[in-house]
Amino acid sequence: MWQVDRTVAQLRNSVTDPDGDKANLTFEVWTVDSAGKPKAKVKLTGQNADPANQGDVSAEYGVIVSKMVASGSKATVTVPQGNLKPATTYAFRTSAYDGSLYETDWSPYATFKTRARQVDITLPAPKKDATDPAFDTSWQPVPGWGSVQTRDAAGEQHCEATAKGDRLCIAWEPATKEDIEAARESRARLKSPRAANPPLHDSCEVGATQGTYLSVFTRDKACMYGKFSVQVTDEAALEEKGYQEFLYSSHMSTALTGTELKLWARVTPLPMPAGHLPFPAQPGAIKLTISPQCSAGCADKPSYAWDGKLMWGGSYDIDPHEETATATVQWSGGVPDESGKKDSDLSQALAFAPYATFSTSVPETFPTDNSQGFLGNPVFVRCDMVYSPAGCVFRDYMPGYVFNTAKTPAAAAHAWLIQAKIREGAPLSYLPDRRGDTGEHGERNKYGRDPDANRRVICPDGWAAKSGHPDTTPVTDISAGDKPSCDEFTFAASYNSGGMPSDMGGTNPVTSGDKCAQTYATKLSDGTWRLYDDERTAAPTWSEVCGRSAMSGWVNSTSMSRFPMFAKELRLIDQDAYFVRTPGFDKCDASKPTIKCDIR
Repeated sequence: MWQVDRTVAQLRNSVTDPDGDKANLTFEVWTVDSAGKPKAKVKLTGQNADPANQGDVSAEYGVIVSKMVASGSKATVTVPQGNLKPATTYAFRTSAYDGSLYETDWSPYATFKTRARQVDITLPAPKKDATDPAFDTSWQPVPGWGSVQTRDAAGEQHCEATAKGDRLCIAWEPATKEDIEAARESRARLKSPRAANPPLHDSCEVGATQGTYLSVFTRDKACMYGKFSVQVTDEAALEEKGYQEFLYSSHMSTALTGTELKLWARVTPLPMPAGHLPFPAQPGAIKLTISPQCSAGCADKPSYAWDGKLMWGGSYDIDPHEETATATVQWSGGVPDESGKKDSDLSQALAFAPYATFSTSVPETFPTDNSQGFLGNPVFVRCDMVYSPAGCVFRDYMPGYVFNTAKTPAAAAHAWLIQAKIREGAPLSYLPDRRGDTGEHGERNKYGRDPDANRRVICPDGWAAKSGHPDTTPVTDISAGDKPSCDEFTFAASYNSGGMPSDMGGTNPVTSGDKCAQTYATKLSDGTWRLYDDERTAAPTWSEVCGRSAMSGWVNSTSMSRFPMFAKELRLIDQDAYFVRTPGFDKCDASKPTIKCDIR
């Protein structure tokens, strides 16, 4: 027995004619019993795509007849789709005909087994009026600002030697939960705190949304927390002369449709850690300046308006007060080429990183020099004129396009399958097309690539009708005239498409959608919907780089109908990263080679 690679089985046997004439073979297929013995003849039906080369089915006798082949060679036939079940053992036998004489005996039986399905996802029926889910704009960690557990962003220390032989240092590192809690306790101890500027984002302050991370952002909101320390050291004696830690809190807001940026900051002294020497009780013992540095792109040099002076008359036990500040920044509107068509021509990145200086006003004890440095890694805001009106976002935040699983379950299932099994959840990179309906295709992206050129590699025009699985089911009850369509994932409008050339940023491109994992969506006779792997082709190995699925055209097009709104609302431009979300697939286990689940 051998394993047939598909349920549209290809069968072959040798044929020898005593006179050396050409001959053909008639093939019978039988079911088998538990002992593997032939049980009942399968009445073969249907047509082959190429009967002249792979045999022709006899409707009267339920057999399949090969073409004439030379004596001593192999005759081959293909059993049409729909005759064989997956993961099932069958037997076949043959009888020869040389054009004038029929062989009176049949060959011995040979058994074969069709392959099992690799994909069997039970789906709900498409629900035309299902409410569209919101796009995913939940909090994400700010790159470079570390996690709660590991503090994995690198800290910095900036020191300055003085003429007196001392050393002034200001050092920064990501905050921890303990730092946040210590700052809250410090704030609660203040007997008469001044009226402070309220935070921009209260949800960050209560810690309800951060999870593993304290520094988080969305497409238009950011909350960052770091700890910095100031220190004076006698270099010669290697002795500390003063030390204090502060929690630095920084909030920012952009305008998705506007060019004004809002900033907020707070500096809170933290309790003195063991082993350090506090600054003495004297006015101006600790003096700070902190400004929100902005790279080119801000209309004016930004500065914080503090509610008081950044000056402490000693360390925490002596002076525990905190200071808050606000700032408003306007994007200048400058872009590389206002008349250009590419997204890079019409956008500008602005880098923000708070900059601090530390000095002291105790000349008889400390030097009057200062040290200075950045408090944290830069956060990038990008403003653009790609969409109208102009607006600004946090460049490195990745929003999520959310499929409407209830409305378009087959498209969601296909996206989930390929994203989970092949891409392992990696984000996608946006490949925009043109500016408006009258522009040139591909004019917005770096390489001038028309996304439809990617689609034609994976889903050539007419593929679904000509080569898609014949059991693909349209939803004519929802859309009259609906027909099967080809759905590719990853999307054609992404640099991750299997059709994207390698010299245009594509990774492992394919020359044909035949190289993708193949699936189709079908409605069974019992009314249930399934996403199956295409049994006419080799089983998916999950080493493919793309997926191609035959499904309802209405489901396919409707599943992506909100993407232009998603891109505009969240200001996606060329090469922006984003995620794909497919609600309802938490029941599906993608860790196994075979995917079988029910999402109804």
